[in-house]
Amino acid sequence: MKFILTFVLLLFSITHNQICFASSYSQKKGKGKIIRVPADFSSIAQAVTNAKNDDYIVIAPGVYFESEITIDKNIVIASEWKLDGDKSKIEKTIIDAGNKNLFSIKVNGVEISGIKIINGDHPLDINAIVTITNNYFVDNKDAISFEASGGGYAGYNTIENDKDDGIDLDIRKGGEHKGSDITIEYNKISNSNDDGIEIRLYDYPDQNIKYDIRNNIITGSKNAGIQLISYDIFTGKEFYIHHNIIKGCKVGLGCMEGTNTKENTNGASTLDELIYFYNNTLSENQLGATGGNTIYAMNNVVLNNKLGGFKRFGGKSVVVNNLFSQNGNNNLLECSGHVILPSNLLDVEPKLNVASFMPLAGSPCIDAGEKYLIVNDKRVLKISGSLFNGKKPDLGAVEFK
Repeated sequence: MKFILTFVLLLFSITHNQICFASSYSQKKGKGKIIRVPADFSSIAQAVTNAKNDDYIVIAPGVYFESEITIDKNIVIASEWKLDGDKSKIEKTIIDAGNKNLFSIKVNGVEISGIKIINGDHPLDINAIVTITNNYFVDNKDAISFEASGGGYAGYNTIENDKDDGIDLDIRKGGEHKGSDITIEYNKISNSNDDGIEIRLYDYPDQNIKYDIRNNIITGSKNAGIQLISYDIFTGKEFYIHHNIIKGCKVGLGCMEGTNTKENTNGASTLDELIYFYNNTLSENQLGATGGNTIYAMNNVVLNNKLGGFKRFGGKSVVVNNLFSQNGNNNLLECSGHVILPSNLLDVEPKLNVASFMPLAGSPCIDAGEKYLIVNDKRVLKISGSLFNGKKPDLGAVEFK
């Protein structure tokens, strides 16, 4: 299993170095200084206290026992990998948070990069627009926590064996702030005790935040791979959930209502937020996905889910051009009679590589996707040409090469 997941990740992601230096020291050179731990200060906490805006705190390989550090400056905290590109230093630079919070981030522009963080209770408490990238989280509770008015970017992180959720993305209103758009991509999240990614919508109207959740691999969550929890008030949030592999969870995408987070596979009849759900691969979950009232599902592969494919997609939902195969009970359970269902492939073998989910030669998934989603004669979604290789997208999360 470890070999399979590693192989999938290698195929599914692009080179880390394409983003790891997005805000590298070379680009900020002259604006701040490098502070080294333990060479300049013996602890990370001391380094943060003495840092100024635009400084880099660079941590040498070793094990550090630290917690409850408030970050109120625009700084980068990283392992030496951030400077020299040596990825082996990520796993050798370890912070043990001792079942406490590690960093409470209060200002925009902070970056946490290339560190192994273990044994934390919400080790990253994010209250601002930040960048969290190329970290390794093990045995934490909610490894990355956007539970307040934060936002920004979290990508290329590995999250294992979380006691609760891998990434918590509530982004609820805090003080005068409503939170900001967020991108979650190329993360590998495995064996979360609750959800891989959890999102409570809360009861603040007109937040109008865009969530882009893409190219993640989520496996073995005891509840949902991705869970959206409605508080029965329309928030204006929009969700673009695409090109994810979700495997071996209780439900791949789980929509919940009434503030309930304990996954019951019932769906959410009061969730009206718009969910664009396309080009995902849902495999070997108990149930592929449960819906809200307005979920636009296109180009997905829904395969070998024990209890069924899609369940309780509401009256404004659209289910077009998906491939369903070997799902127990039924491919479509208790979906509204008004759901649009043309061009779906039902009970068709997708012919995918068992390890990577890439279509094999001759697969019916190749070039079988749609570039546009049309609803009521209006184009509501265009898939960027950068996301597919042929004339049209393939079905599922992984393109044929």
